[in-house]
Amino acid sequence: MHVSNIVCHESGGMVVGSIGSQASQPDYVENVLFENVTLTHSSNAAWIKTYPGTGYVKNITFRDIRFTDVNQPIYISPCIYTGQNCDSSRLKISDVRWENISGTSRYNIGAGIHCSAAAPCSNLSFKNINITQKNGGGAVKYLGSNIQNQASSGLTFTGSCPGNWPQQLTGNG
Repeated sequence: MHVSNIVCHESGGMVVGSIGSQASQPDYVENVLFENVTLTHSSNAAWIKTYPGTGYVKNITFRDIRFTDVNQPIYISPCIYTGQNCDSSRLKISDVRWENISGTSRYNIGAGIHCSAAAPCSNLSFKNINITQKNGGGAVKYLGSNIQNQASSGLTFTGSCPGNWPQQLTGNG
C-alpha cells in the first residue's frame, strides 16, 4: 500500500492499526509506505497501534512527514486503549522506518515507543528526525522500551517508555 501527498487537519495522522484485537485470529500488515504528508493540530503523526494479539506488522515506512502542533509525533503501543497486557502481546513489529520526520510537538515528547516484552520490536530505523516543542519549549524526549536494536536505531532514546503510555498526552511527560 502506498499513501502519498496527503494534507490533514485535526486528524489521527498516518497510522497502522488498530489490529490484533482477537488473539485467536492473527492479523498481518506489511509493505506500507506513507510519504509526503503534512499534518496540522493532529493527535499523532506516524504511529502503530495494536491490541495484545497475534500476527505481525512489518516493512512499514513513514517518509517525509511534516507536522505542526501534534500531540505525540511518533508512537507505538502493543495495548492500545487498555494499557493492559502490554508485555504479553505476541504481535511482532519489525522493519519500521521513520525518515525525514519534522515538526512541532504540543508537549515535550517526540516519541513514545513501548514494544511488547514477549515480542520485542526489531529493526526500527530513524533517519533525519527533527522534532521540537511547540512555542520553543526546549528539547523533546524520545522514550523507548523493548526495542532489540535500540542502540543502533539512529535515534537517541532519553528514557524508557512504560507499557501503559497513553495515546493522547495531556501535558509534558
